[in-house]
Amino acid sequence: MRTWIFTFSFMIALTLLNASTDSAYAGNCGYQKCWGAVGIGDYGAYGYSYGQKSRAAALQVAQNGCGGNCNNIKAFYNSCGAMAVADNDGWGWGYERNIGSAESIAMNYCTDYGPNCQIRVSVCSQ
Repeated sequence: MRTWIFTFSFMIALTLLNASTDSAYAGNCGYQKCWGAVGIGDYGAYGYSYGQKSRAAALQVAQNGCGGNCNNIKAFYNSCGAMAVADNDGWGWGYERNIGSAESIAMNYCTDYGPNCQIRVSVCSQ
C-alpha cells in the first residue's frame, strides 16, 4: 500500500511540475495569441505594447504610450514588430519572429519612402 501511495504522489508531482514548466514556456499570454503593437506620431512620438491578450488592448496601450499622438499604429501577435522613420517623415514597418529581422524589414520599407531611415520603436509581443 505504501508503495502505491508513493508512486501515486510521485506521478502527481511530475504532472504539476510539467504543467508549471509549460505555462512558463508559453509566456504571459498562455497558448493564445500574445499581442503587441508599435506606433509613431508627429514630433518624435512613439508608443509600444507587448504581452496583451487582444489586438484592441495592444493598440490602446501603444496609443497611450504615444500620449494619444500616434497616427500610425500596427499590431502583431506572437512575433516582434518595428517602425522606422525617414527624414521626410516617410516610414515603414515590419514584423517577424525576431527583433532584428523585424527592424530590417521596417528599414527596407522605410527607404522606399524617404532618406536616412532610423528605427524609432521595436518590441516583441512576448
